[in-house]
Amino acid sequence: GLYFSSLRAIALISLIAGLINLPNILYFASDVYSASQPDVNFLLKGSAICTEQVWVPCPTCPIDKYENSRDRIGGTTTVTQDGELQPLIFAMKNTCDGATMNVGIVNLASLGFIIIATIALSVYQKRKVVEFDEQEQTAQDYSIEICNPPKDATEPEEWKKFFETRFGVHTTCCTVTIDNDLLVQALAERREVLHQIEEKIKEGAAANTLSLSEYAAKVEHRRGLIGNIKSRISPGIPELVDRLTVLNQKIQGLAQQHYRATKVFCTFETESMQREIIKEMKVGPMTARMNSVHAINPNLLFRGEIVLDVREAEEPSTIRWMDLDVSWSSKIKQLSVTTLISLAFVAAVAVVVALVRAQGAAYAALAISIANAIFPMVAKILTNVEAHASETGKQCSLFVKIAIFRWVVTAIVITIITPFMSTLTKGPDHLLQSIWLIFFTDLVISNVLQISDPVGNFKRHYLAPRAKSQERMNLLMSGTEYTIAERFTNMTKQLFLAFYYCAIYPSIFFICAVTLFVNYYVDKFSIMRSWKPAPMLGASIAKFSRIYFMTTSVAALALVSSYMFSGFPYDNLCADNTSHSAYYGNWQVTDGNGQTSSAVVEPNQRSYHFCNQYIGPGQNFVYPVSPNAQPSGSKWMTSSQEQLVGIYGIVSAVILGLVGSVFAHRIFRLFQKLFSASYKPAGSDQGMNFSEVKTISSYIPQVKSEQFTYPLLAVNVDYVGESIFDWSDPARSHSYYDLTRDVEQLLKGDENEEICYRAFGQIRHWPPNGPDAVEVGEKPRQRSSLRRSKESAYKRNVSWSSKVTCKTYSKDVPMTYESFNANASTNQGMNFDGHAAPIFDPHTQNEARGFGKQNKGEEAPPQASPRQHFDQYQNSGVDQANQQPDIFYGDSQNQYAGHDQPSENSLQTGGSSTSSSRNSTEGSDSGYSEEDYGGSFSEESQTTASEGSRNIT
Repeated sequence: GLYFSSLRAIALISLIAGLINLPNILYFASDVYSASQPDVNFLLKGSAICTEQVWVPCPTCPIDKYENSRDRIGGTTTVTQDGELQPLIFAMKNTCDGATMNVGIVNLASLGFIIIATIALSVYQKRKVVEFDEQEQTAQDYSIEICNPPKDATEPEEWKKFFETRFGVHTTCCTVTIDNDLLVQALAERREVLHQIEEKIKEGAAANTLSLSEYAAKVEHRRGLIGNIKSRISPGIPELVDRLTVLNQKIQGLAQQHYRATKVFCTFETESMQREIIKEMKVGPMTARMNSVHAINPNLLFRGEIVLDVREAEEPSTIRWMDLDVSWSSKIKQLSVTTLISLAFVAAVAVVVALVRAQGAAYAALAISIANAIFPMVAKILTNVEAHASETGKQCSLFVKIAIFRWVVTAIVITIITPFMSTLTKGPDHLLQSIWLIFFTDLVISNVLQISDPVGNFKRHYLAPRAKSQERMNLLMSGTEYTIAERFTNMTKQLFLAFYYCAIYPSIFFICAVTLFVNYYVDKFSIMRSWKPAPMLGASIAKFSRIYFMTTSVAALALVSSYMFSGFPYDNLCADNTSHSAYYGNWQVTDGNGQTSSAVVEPNQRSYHFCNQYIGPGQNFVYPVSPNAQPSGSKWMTSSQEQLVGIYGIVSAVILGLVGSVFAHRIFRLFQKLFSASYKPAGSDQGMNFSEVKTISSYIPQVKSEQFTYPLLAVNVDYVGESIFDWSDPARSHSYYDLTRDVEQLLKGDENEEICYRAFGQIRHWPPNGPDAVEVGEKPRQRSSLRRSKESAYKRNVSWSSKVTCKTYSKDVPMTYESFNANASTNQGMNFDGHAAPIFDPHTQNEARGFGKQNKGEEAPPQASPRQHFDQYQNSGVDQANQQPDIFYGDSQNQYAGHDQPSENSLQTGGSSTSSSRNSTEGSDSGYSEEDYGGSFSEESQTTASEGSRNIT
């Protein structure tokens, strides 16, 4: 994808930049600069490490200025003519000249190349975006998003009619979301609690509500001290049952609230339809918010008075359905808090690195690598607290946090904590040695840990074979989660580190290129073979990284390089115009660390005094950098260095101004888009219809759970075909994951039918050759994605799932034991009726099958005769030898032999079932349907149901 294309391109840019810097590498490694840098690590040869240092007289050098560089200050004593001891102070001076004009020109050439390469990368990524878009058709190519629907516009049929009458298009899918996130979260938690209970109870144990309550009470009564402590860490049956009771009551209350529409997603049959609608209806968000009716064609006003905020929808897998209704004020508060916490982590880690570095540069590099590996997990936790309408926004927030942390800790902190006079010196505790160690640890340790994936392999090879259920094993085998934002920050971290120090370490470009190429192949293995698939984010993160962080890296290269060249020779010594005769001769100088070395002072050799050569951020900060920043009488720059610094100061100011103008332009464009909008589609129309694309999905509200392999559905899926799902459970139908059925059971009764219907968003699917939509206000024709019979049509207010459990609706595995189900009200204990009937007793199931009540004169729905052991998969269509398929379920196994909709003939020839069902819907309040009895009919009652379907429906 785009990530790998960008990674390859940036690795190539680093390689070419290294080739451009070959003259500087050869110069620093030559005899001219530092006697070929003897005893310097091979990977550090060609850097600005200076091995040529001499002791020079410094009578006025203050000892306290060398507190962090004690090896650079020393002294000895001599005897005066009066016989008194006189101390002589010496300071270590670097004799290497690294700020020559030739070195600066080469560095400027690499800067110019990187600027051109960044522009070329932008063009390359844009072409790749178009190429990838045209290679694969996704729902985004056919869909729009309405961000400001009227609060009561919750019927998809109304939106379908609006677009089809205005534009003559065909609306294939429509999803209306509402602000019921608290209800959905409670339902998802309830499913998780049920799942945990089923994993804890023994097979064959009694599974009715009273026996379960009795069992929970016994467990709690028998607990000792250790059991109570364990229950605090891992909830047991008593805690789970208590939580289930609370959730049941909470759901009953939340389901009765009034909810408003938050977003609408419409998918059209062709790309041209989508593009035409966006082009005609696109307005700025503020224009839509102020409802400026004069800004748009009056015919395009919704309900004749509302300006819609229409935009191209993002990919379905990126929509965060639970965060669509969060206000901007709440988002800003959340973002502010998480950003402050992230900055606090940066400061804390900086302090830790500074303390560890006192023990050695290798320890500091290791601490930085560990921090870079751990902080993304912290950032993910913080970002999960934030509300984002899509994964794109979440990933951008995560990108900023991780990038700032890694940039600051990896590049900036190490510069701050390293003494200025240790920049060019050789040794394990000096700056360039630390930079090399950081690259080495990232290249070796990080990639070895990533490719070995110890946590993922432990889950797959140890925990998964010992899992108690297939669901748990599937979750353990799913792989390690990753985020594309983290991978991009890892790439930009390497690049930023190379740009930051390239002036004094030009060979770092080669190290960066090697690291990026290794990352390319390691990431390719991990993403393609080891890690869990991530949502399809498109080009958003790549574009965000290129516009903001690549340009910032280029600005850092120019700015930091200008100050790097101004700091040579990094010894904080300036020559005096005087010479002290007391220093003439040969001396044995003892430095601040107690090490002794020789010093030779020739006659008339000038003495030196301490001067601060650092003019970066701090007390002596000067911008742009200039040779005029040298104080009078304290000049350390050579004439060539002054000329180079002057040029680089101007170049850095220009580049910083250009980068600032880019940011200002982006901010201006964002502000401009609030009031006016333009639309430019990516790529050309491929001329393929939405329904013709085999691997495509639509916008189905869902919530992910760590307890389930597949997401839980936050919308009724009775009116959609399985073709618009981007996932399929081989063992269960999509209706198993439908949370709306849980509410239908908790609020049973004819009077609660409308409450259950309005408590959730709505989704409809109208294939091109399928049945026409019903009129606005009518109940739609049910097309269950679980069971769609050719001989029958369904009614909206009937739920086939009388009891929803984590082991219900399996297509393949016959039930061999009773599974606990707590899908009941807590009005009286845990059940509406408060009786101790077995959970799966067919009679008690039929009491809750439908919402409707029996009309006068109608026959009672057939009841299954009670049997000693209830099998919920009896005659369910499971393909087993000598098992008769269920007439209500068998045909739905093949989903009309690959078709999403029943044919017209099948609707007309389905006995009297279809017409009678429709008539019954209009003239009766009965809530019974053939679907209700799919798993609990005996053979006799099934036959009765088939022959008397007119009465049942």
